Amino acid sequence: MKAQFDRSVLVSRPRGAGKLIGSGLTPIIMLALLVAIGARIANVSLAKKAKVERQQEQQVIATVPVTQGDFEVVVAAVGKLQALKSKQVSSEIHGQVISVVPNGARVKKDDVIAVLDVPRMARRTRDMQASYDDSVAQAVRKKRDLAAEVERAKIALDQAEKDLDRFKASQQAEIDDKKSQKEFDAQDLTINRARFDRKQKLANEALLPKREVELATADVKAKEFGLERQTKDLELTEAKKASELLDKQAAVNKAKADLARAEAAQQDEARNVDMNVEINKKQLSRSQDQLSKAVIKSPSEGIVVLGESDQAGGASRPLEPGDQVWEGMKIATIPDLSTMLVQLDLPQEQSRSVKPKQKAIITVDAIPGIKFEGDVSEVAQTAKQSSMRGTGIPTGERSFPTKVGIKDTKKVPLRPGMTAGVTIIIERVPKAVSVPIECVFDRDDRKIVYVQDGNHFQSVDVELGPQNEDRVVIKSGLKPGERVALRDVGEHGARATATKKKGAAELPL
Repeated sequence: MKAQFDRSVLVSRPRGAGKLIGSGLTPIIMLALLVAIGARIANVSLAKKAKVERQQEQQVIATVPVTQGDFEVVVAAVGKLQALKSKQVSSEIHGQVISVVPNGARVKKDDVIAVLDVPRMARRTRDMQASYDDSVAQAVRKKRDLAAEVERAKIALDQAEKDLDRFKASQQAEIDDKKSQKEFDAQDLTINRARFDRKQKLANEALLPKREVELATADVKAKEFGLERQTKDLELTEAKKASELLDKQAAVNKAKADLARAEAAQQDEARNVDMNVEINKKQLSRSQDQLSKAVIKSPSEGIVVLGESDQAGGASRPLEPGDQVWEGMKIATIPDLSTMLVQLDLPQEQSRSVKPKQKAIITVDAIPGIKFEGDVSEVAQTAKQSSMRGTGIPTGERSFPTKVGIKDTKKVPLRPGMTAGVTIIIERVPKAVSVPIECVFDRDDRKIVYVQDGNHFQSVDVELGPQNEDRVVIKSGLKPGERVALRDVGEHGARATATKKKGAAELPL
């Protein structure tokens, strides 16, 4: 339009222009006339241009209505699904992973999840079994030999005691015989002495020859000598028998000592061999236990969420064959899919307003079109340090781990690790008047909006209330149904400085 308008001016001539030119005006006068004509044409063009710009401006200023209704202040975040209750499967031994089920595989109770270095452990168990069997055999042989030694000692003691008893019996009989003989000789001597006394008396009375007295005297002396000899023999026999009795008693005592030593040795050696058997048994049992623990089974039915193995640079990945595991290391988790939650890491600014029991709406990226209800179940009291993914380098940012429980998980199957969006409802304002945040502008220390009034906009001071990511509550200054501009319509974006409330500075479209 402007270009056409400019071309039409250049080809038309003002009235009387040819006469003036023909009359021989000087070039200076001609130049002045042309300048005046050009100025007039420029003024007309600028006025049209301003009108066109106002029309274009009116066309591009979009407006939105002021609405009234329940207003929700929310915190939006993204997290991952986890099971509220899970059974952790940990390794009870140190070893190397030989095989492991795929991450996310569904298993039943007692299904094998992972196997750790079974061939090496099987060989070790076989060696332990052989050592245990050998120790048992050695213990049987040793106990048999010890029992034989004890039995021999018992037999020797029994023989010694019997010899002692026989000796005592024979000794007493012999001594008794000698005592009897002595007593007999003593009585015989007494008789002979009495007989001698009678004969001597008769001889003194000359009633008996002296020869008879002499014979009686010789007989008495013989009897006295025999009695003396018998007494000495008895004493010698008693002394000899006493010595032999001591020997027999010593033999019995030695046999008893030998038996005691054999029995003590039997107990000690039996205890030693039993201890050796027990050590081998415990080693075998431990090896068998380790062998059984090398086959890691699922404690319940569910989905396997494999534990992670740390890699160089701070990265991690699910366990794979060849990875080393240690005692107590998490091999997998079997989540209870009937109760799920979302694990969030909220920045410090968002965590301030989040509290347990606040309601939440959950959406799962893998399941579009379905919303789940939930509530905040836990907000950590201490922050954790964030780090760059895959590097372990701290970022300096801190976040608060937060858990949001999902009420109904029976709508569709949910799996741990799925990405979920969570909208936590911090506050509900009933019948709130609100506008998009883009409609509110700063003017010094005031907040204003531009309200459409026919072909004009009015700058209106407003008092703001709670806000969410999209809208803000207007406590005062607006009414439902009014339309407000979505951009600053003041000159150069900062000219609409109203000096009074609604109805003050009118700005033309």
